[in-house]
Amino acid sequence: MIAMMRGHGRSLWVVSGPVVGMSLGAVDSVVNHVPVWLGEVGTARADRGGWSQVAEFASLVLDAGWAWAATAVLVGWLVSRHTHPAAGLLRGAAAGGLTLVFATAIYYGMDVLFDGGTWWGMATRYWLLASVVLGPALGVAGALIRRPGPAGTLAALLMPAGATLQMVVLPPPSDSLMAQPVRLTVWVAAAAATVLIIRAKGRRVILAASVRLR
Repeated sequence: MIAMMRGHGRSLWVVSGPVVGMSLGAVDSVVNHVPVWLGEVGTARADRGGWSQVAEFASLVLDAGWAWAATAVLVGWLVSRHTHPAAGLLRGAAAGGLTLVFATAIYYGMDVLFDGGTWWGMATRYWLLASVVLGPALGVAGALIRRPGPAGTLAALLMPAGATLQMVVLPPPSDSLMAQPVRLTVWVAAAAATVLIIRAKGRRVILAASVRLR
Protein backbone atom coordinates (compact mmCIF):
# COMPACT_ATOMS: atom_id res chain seq x y z
CA MET A 1 0.00 0.00 0.00
CA ILE A 2 2.82 2.42 0.91
CA ALA A 3 4.58 1.63 -2.36
CA MET A 4 1.38 2.35 -4.27
CA MET A 5 0.95 5.69 -2.49
CA ARG A 6 4.54 6.65 -3.26
CA GLY A 7 4.10 5.71 -6.90
CA HIS A 8 0.89 7.71 -7.07
CA GLY A 9 2.66 10.70 -5.50
CA ARG A 10 5.47 10.51 -8.06
CA SER A 11 2.97 10.53 -10.92
CA LEU A 12 1.11 13.61 -9.69
CA TRP A 13 3.60 15.86 -11.46
CA VAL A 14 2.03 14.78 -14.78
CA VAL A 15 -1.24 16.57 -13.97
CA SER A 16 0.36 19.68 -12.50
CA GLY A 17 0.80 21.40 -15.86
CA PRO A 18 -2.73 20.74 -17.17
CA VAL A 19 -4.39 21.69 -13.86
CA VAL A 20 -2.45 24.94 -13.44
CA GLY A 21 -2.82 25.76 -17.12
CA MET A 22 -6.58 25.23 -17.15
CA SER A 23 -6.92 27.37 -14.03
CA LEU A 24 -4.90 30.20 -15.57
CA GLY A 25 -6.82 30.15 -18.85
CA ALA A 26 -10.22 29.99 -17.18
CA VAL A 27 -9.57 32.78 -14.67
CA ASP A 28 -8.04 35.02 -17.33
CA SER A 29 -11.05 34.64 -19.60
CA VAL A 30 -13.50 35.21 -16.74
CA VAL A 31 -11.93 38.46 -15.51
CA ASN A 32 -11.83 39.75 -19.09
CA HIS A 33 -15.60 39.32 -19.32
CA VAL A 34 -16.60 41.04 -16.07
CA PRO A 35 -17.28 44.43 -17.80
CA VAL A 36 -19.42 42.59 -20.36
CA TRP A 37 -21.55 40.96 -17.67
CA LEU A 38 -21.89 44.29 -15.86
CA GLY A 39 -22.99 46.04 -19.05
CA GLU A 40 -20.05 48.46 -19.03
CA VAL A 41 -18.43 47.61 -22.35
CA GLY A 42 -19.60 50.89 -23.90
CA THR A 43 -18.25 52.89 -20.95
CA ALA A 44 -14.72 54.32 -21.02
CA ARG A 45 -12.34 52.08 -19.12
CA ALA A 46 -11.48 54.81 -16.62
CA ASP A 47 -15.19 55.44 -15.87
CA ARG A 48 -16.23 51.87 -15.10
CA GLY A 49 -17.38 50.75 -11.67
CA GLY A 50 -15.43 49.22 -8.81
CA TRP A 51 -15.87 45.56 -9.75
CA SER A 52 -14.82 46.28 -13.31
CA GLN A 53 -11.72 48.07 -12.03
CA VAL A 54 -10.81 45.09 -9.86
CA ALA A 55 -11.28 42.81 -12.86
CA GLU A 56 -9.28 45.25 -15.00
CA PHE A 57 -6.35 45.04 -12.59
CA ALA A 58 -6.44 41.24 -12.65
CA SER A 59 -6.88 41.22 -16.42
CA LEU A 60 -3.86 43.47 -17.04
CA VAL A 61 -1.74 41.10 -14.97
CA LEU A 62 -3.11 37.80 -16.29
CA ASP A 63 -3.16 38.91 -19.93
CA ALA A 64 0.53 39.82 -19.81
CA GLY A 65 2.99 37.49 -21.47
CA TRP A 66 5.28 37.57 -18.44
CA ALA A 67 2.52 36.15 -16.23
CA TRP A 68 1.98 33.16 -18.53
CA ALA A 69 5.73 32.63 -18.87
CA ALA A 70 6.17 32.85 -15.09
CA THR A 71 3.45 30.25 -14.60
CA ALA A 72 5.28 27.79 -16.84
CA VAL A 73 8.54 28.51 -14.98
CA LEU A 74 6.91 27.97 -11.60
CA VAL A 75 5.34 24.69 -12.68
CA GLY A 76 8.72 23.54 -14.00
CA TRP A 77 10.23 24.36 -10.62
CA LEU A 78 7.43 22.56 -8.80
CA VAL A 79 7.58 19.26 -10.70
CA SER A 80 11.39 19.03 -10.53
CA ARG A 81 11.37 18.70 -6.76
CA HIS A 82 12.96 15.57 -5.26
CA THR A 83 14.15 14.21 -8.62
CA HIS A 84 17.45 13.50 -10.31
CA PRO A 85 18.64 16.69 -12.10
CA ALA A 86 18.24 15.18 -15.57
CA ALA A 87 14.78 13.83 -14.76
CA GLY A 88 13.88 17.21 -13.30
CA LEU A 89 14.74 18.95 -16.56
CA LEU A 90 12.59 16.50 -18.53
CA ARG A 91 9.70 16.91 -16.14
CA GLY A 92 10.07 20.67 -16.27
CA ALA A 93 10.02 20.69 -20.06
CA ALA A 94 6.91 18.51 -20.24
CA ALA A 95 5.06 20.39 -17.51
CA GLY A 96 5.95 23.81 -18.91
CA GLY A 97 4.65 22.89 -22.34
CA LEU A 98 1.47 21.31 -20.98
CA THR A 99 0.81 24.33 -18.78
CA LEU A 100 0.76 26.79 -21.66
CA VAL A 101 -1.01 24.46 -24.09
CA PHE A 102 -3.86 23.81 -21.65
CA ALA A 103 -4.00 27.48 -20.62
CA THR A 104 -4.36 28.54 -24.25
CA ALA A 105 -6.93 25.86 -25.08
CA ILE A 106 -9.10 26.69 -22.07
CA TYR A 107 -8.76 30.45 -22.49
CA TYR A 108 -10.08 30.41 -26.05
CA GLY A 109 -12.59 27.69 -25.17
CA MET A 110 -14.05 29.91 -22.46
CA ASP A 111 -14.14 32.85 -24.87
CA VAL A 112 -16.17 30.75 -27.31
CA LEU A 113 -18.48 29.70 -24.47
CA PHE A 114 -19.08 33.33 -23.46
CA ASP A 115 -19.02 35.05 -26.85
CA GLY A 116 -19.70 32.35 -29.42
CA GLY A 117 -17.60 32.06 -32.55
CA THR A 118 -15.02 29.51 -33.50
CA TRP A 119 -12.33 28.01 -31.26
CA TRP A 120 -9.85 27.02 -33.97
CA GLY A 121 -9.06 30.55 -35.12
CA MET A 122 -5.78 32.19 -36.08
CA ALA A 123 -5.13 33.46 -32.54
CA THR A 124 -5.66 29.99 -31.05
CA ARG A 125 -3.31 28.37 -33.54
CA TYR A 126 -0.67 31.04 -33.06
CA TRP A 127 -0.62 30.80 -29.27
CA LEU A 128 -0.80 27.01 -29.25
CA LEU A 129 2.28 26.94 -31.47
CA ALA A 130 4.00 29.45 -29.21
CA SER A 131 3.09 27.30 -26.21
CA VAL A 132 4.59 24.19 -27.78
CA VAL A 133 7.79 26.05 -28.68
CA LEU A 134 8.30 28.21 -25.58
CA GLY A 135 6.58 26.19 -22.84
CA PRO A 136 9.24 23.45 -22.56
CA ALA A 137 12.07 26.00 -22.45
CA LEU A 138 10.33 27.93 -19.68
CA GLY A 139 9.68 24.71 -17.76
CA VAL A 140 13.36 23.80 -18.04
CA ALA A 141 14.23 27.25 -16.68
CA GLY A 142 12.01 26.48 -13.70
CA ALA A 143 13.80 23.20 -13.09
CA LEU A 144 17.19 24.95 -13.37
CA ILE A 145 16.26 27.20 -10.45
CA ARG A 146 17.07 24.27 -8.18
CA ARG A 147 20.63 24.11 -9.51
CA PRO A 148 23.36 25.73 -7.41
CA GLY A 149 25.60 28.43 -8.81
CA PRO A 150 25.02 31.06 -11.51
CA ALA A 151 22.73 28.84 -13.61
CA GLY A 152 20.19 28.54 -10.83
CA THR A 153 20.41 32.23 -9.96
CA LEU A 154 19.94 33.39 -13.55
CA ALA A 155 17.01 31.00 -14.04
CA ALA A 156 15.33 32.33 -10.90
CA LEU A 157 15.86 35.95 -12.00
CA LEU A 158 14.18 35.25 -15.33
CA MET A 159 10.69 35.90 -13.95
CA PRO A 160 11.25 39.31 -12.28
CA ALA A 161 13.43 40.43 -15.19
CA GLY A 162 10.78 39.46 -17.75
CA ALA A 163 8.03 41.20 -15.80
CA THR A 164 10.06 44.40 -15.47
CA LEU A 165 11.03 44.38 -19.13
CA GLN A 166 7.45 44.00 -20.30
CA MET A 167 6.30 46.89 -18.11
CA VAL A 168 8.85 49.06 -19.95
CA VAL A 169 8.49 47.75 -23.51
CA LEU A 170 4.77 46.86 -23.48
CA PRO A 171 3.18 48.78 -20.60
CA PRO A 172 -0.54 48.52 -19.79
CA PRO A 173 -2.75 50.80 -21.94
CA SER A 174 -2.74 54.38 -20.69
CA ASP A 175 -6.53 54.71 -20.97
CA SER A 176 -6.94 52.21 -18.13
CA LEU A 177 -7.31 53.54 -14.59
CA MET A 178 -5.43 50.45 -13.40
CA ALA A 179 -2.40 50.93 -15.66
CA GLN A 180 -0.28 52.77 -13.12
CA PRO A 181 -1.24 50.55 -10.15
CA VAL A 182 -0.36 47.48 -12.20
CA ARG A 183 3.00 48.92 -13.23
CA LEU A 184 3.87 49.87 -9.65
CA THR A 185 2.74 46.50 -8.30
CA VAL A 186 4.78 44.57 -10.84
CA TRP A 187 7.89 46.71 -10.32
CA VAL A 188 7.72 46.43 -6.53
CA ALA A 189 7.06 42.68 -6.69
CA ALA A 190 9.90 42.17 -9.19
CA ALA A 191 12.33 44.17 -7.06
CA ALA A 192 11.35 42.29 -3.91
CA ALA A 193 11.63 38.93 -5.69
CA THR A 194 15.09 39.86 -7.02
CA VAL A 195 16.35 40.75 -3.54
CA LEU A 196 14.93 37.57 -2.03
CA ILE A 197 16.39 35.38 -4.78
CA ILE A 198 19.86 36.87 -4.47
CA ARG A 199 19.78 36.55 -0.68
CA ALA A 200 18.57 32.96 -0.81
CA LYS A 201 21.14 31.93 -3.38
CA GLY A 202 23.87 33.72 -1.44
CA ARG A 203 22.98 31.84 1.73
CA ARG A 204 23.18 28.55 -0.13
CA VAL A 205 26.66 29.40 -1.39
CA ILE A 206 27.81 30.29 2.13
CA LEU A 207 26.25 27.14 3.57
CA ALA A 208 27.85 24.94 0.90
CA ALA A 209 31.24 26.54 1.54
CA SER A 210 30.96 26.01 5.29
CA VAL A 211 30.05 22.34 4.77
CA ARG A 212 33.11 21.84 2.56
CA LEU A 213 35.40 23.43 5.16
CA ARG A 214 34.20 20.98 7.78
